[in-house]
Amino acid sequence: MIRIRRPFAAAVCLASALAVLGSTLADSGYRAHYQDAVWLVLAYAAFYAWVLYTFAWSGRIRVAQALAVAKALGAYAFLATFHPIGPLWIARTPGRYVYQLFDWGSEASLVLIAYVYLARGAWNTVNAFVLTRDLWFPLRQSRPLFGRIVTYVPVALTVLFVWMFLRLARMTAEEFSPEAHEIANLVAGDIQCEEIRAKAGTTTTDVRQRGDRRYNVMIGWDCRDLRIVVSDPDGKAGVVRTPRPECCS
Repeated sequence: MIRIRRPFAAAVCLASALAVLGSTLADSGYRAHYQDAVWLVLAYAAFYAWVLYTFAWSGRIRVAQALAVAKALGAYAFLATFHPIGPLWIARTPGRYVYQLFDWGSEASLVLIAYVYLARGAWNTVNAFVLTRDLWFPLRQSRPLFGRIVTYVPVALTVLFVWMFLRLARMTAEEFSPEAHEIANLVAGDIQCEEIRAKAGTTTTDVRQRGDRRYNVMIGWDCRDLRIVVSDPDGKAGVVRTPRPECCS
């Protein structure tokens, strides 16, 4: 199963990069909206073409091990910065269509969270752990204590990512408000580029009324990460983060 998933995951990322490249070159509206750098898209596509070839056909185990470790480290860096820059990266990366497969909206945000923490974090850890087995396993016999410590690190990381996913799943269930999210979407849809440019770098608050319920609205004005947070009277919230790069000066 692991051997099949390695090239499949690389193929999906490569397909996303090729779709972004084709749209950037062929569609001026797409190019103006996302402002993708062609060299970055080409580099991303070349990297995943290399990963696909290495995992599926080359048989070069040392290269495969190095790529697996590099992908795991990249996943850790992404997870460490996911809260502040995750939505911006998802919108800007040539692999954006991979994330869109799992982005079912804030009402089903657990799907994207599962992909980020389980598929990117836990899977890349297990993949690197299995591929490098011939490097660390002999340590368990030649240096038992050190070998076991080396073994415990990836196991602990895998458990950590699963725990973080479960914790976020619980927090989402306890703190998410569908009504507040609906209002946040309405607010985001009404915002024009002129407002974003005029208020760039600021945060504003106001109150919206729906029936007899009042909702507090906070807007972080940033064309690359426009953020709307709506709180309902019960203390639950709905959040919409939507990059608007076409509004950047």
